[in-house]
Parts: sequence; C-alpha cells; structure tokens
Amino acid sequence: MNSTLSRRTAFGLAGAGLALGTAPASATGCVGASGHGALGWTSEFLTFDPVEHFRQSWRLQRSLADEADILHWYHFIMVAVPVGRSPQPVVRWEGIELSRHRKIGDNRYRLHGHNLSFARDLDTGRFTDKVRNPVTGRDVRPKTMALIEDPGMWASPEGIVPLDSPRAAPRPKYGMIRRESGIVKIDGIRVPPANWPGTFLEMGTESTPVALFEDRTLDWLPTDVSGAYVFPWPAWMEMGDAPGHMFAYWSGYKLRDVDQLPPEFLARAKAEYPQLLSVDLAQFERPVA
Repeated sequence: MNSTLSRRTAFGLAGAGLALGTAPASATGCVGASGHGALGWTSEFLTFDPVEHFRQSWRLQRSLADEADILHWYHFIMVAVPVGRSPQPVVRWEGIELSRHRKIGDNRYRLHGHNLSFARDLDTGRFTDKVRNPVTGRDVRPKTMALIEDPGMWASPEGIVPLDSPRAAPRPKYGMIRRESGIVKIDGIRVPPANWPGTFLEMGTESTPVALFEDRTLDWLPTDVSGAYVFPWPAWMEMGDAPGHMFAYWSGYKLRDVDQLPPEFLARAKAEYPQLLSVDLAQFERPVA
C-alpha cells in the first residue's frame, strides 16, 4: 500500500457499546440470545427509498450529526498473493481511521480523514519494524502507515465524488442493509479516490443490535466491523516487477473518541504521531477545483 491509499471507513463497539449500556452486536444476535435456534434463524433485506437508505447507512457507518469525527479502530493481517503460488501471511497491523464530515447541504456532506497503523509481529503480537517476506525469503521493514493524502470526498444519496476528481459524476456506493435475527448489518464496497491504483478493492460489513437501529433518536450507532481488501505490492515488500498483489483481512470497532483506544496503541500514537489523533480542519477550507 502506498501513501495515497487510506483504510476505509467503518468499526465499533468495544468502549462505544459500553458507553451506551449495550452489549456487542455479536452477543445480542447469537443463537442462544435470539431464542430461534439454528433452524429458526431469520434473514431479510431492508429496503428504503434512496434518501432514507443513505441516512440509515450514514447512521451505521458514520453519524447523522451535521458535523462529527468518526473513529474506527482495527487489526488487520496482510497476506502476499504471488501469481501461481500459495498466499502467505506476512504481518499484522493495528490502526485507526479518523475522519470528519461536515454537512454542506440537504443530505450532502464533505469528508476528510486519515489513517495510522503500526506493524505487529504475526506470532508474538508485539510491535515490530522487521518481518520476513515469505515470497522472497528476505527480511523486509514495514513502514508505519501514516496515510494523510486522501483527497476527501462529497457524499450524498446520489453517490460519492472523490475530491481529486471533483467534476466527475457521483459514483454509486454499494451498501446493502439486512437484518439477521437480532442484528442489523450493512455490506459495503468502498468508492476509492480516482488516483488510486487499479488493483484495489475493499469490502466490509458493519453490525449493530436491532434495538439500537430501531431507536431513531440515535444518530450514531455503535458497530463492529470486518472486511477485506486487495491492493498492489507495497514498496517495503521489495517485490520489484514480480506479479501478484496483497490481500488483507480486518476487524474492529467504531469508537466514540481517541480516549477509548487501547492504551498501548494510544501511547505510541501520542508519542510519534500526536497530530493524527485529530482531524486537520484546514482541509475543509481547501478550495475544490
């Protein structure tokens, strides 16, 4: 992953759910809690008109507040996918995506954000700056991912307009909402900026308890998230022109604020990248050509 790529949007419940006095979505939707039993599990798609679908998606993935910071914390494992050979796990990461949106019209928002991720050893879980590239057999040094070059976007029921191509037509954003017993989920596919490489796709699922989703007084919903993405070889893998790409699987939570981050991660972020624990509001004043 190069510096123009940022990790997507979406995660939440650890401290967030506790702050609301709720149990994690996975707990409220388990077979034992539902009372349905394995053969009685329910599943249905929830249909809304385009504007209401956008608003419900926004509650799950962000917040309906006119202006808000949205924090996602996650772990993910990167896997090397060389052509003609078995995929091999390489390194674990712990990170955040912190973004802010500002309402600029009726159901229309401007967004900016960034990501910060630190490498962790696959076997020990400890922070590391050296791992083995299983494809080449050489030791390589994954760089801390401080991804601050996302151009931002406009979002509305019509779709997404990445601000590195502001004159482009809105690109539809896939997001199917479904209910499974005591859980409401949204399956999403990211709309990347126009200048991201062709070999990129990210998909994810966010989940929240039905009782919270149906409480329309809540404009922010706690969610837990998982997903996967593919992207080109990062430079630190030292793959040269070798064919192939990377795959990553992630899971995490949408948190209320940085004080809910795990202490070890938060301490390192404060020491090395304190500026990335808040959103650069000057981005919202930047003219869009």
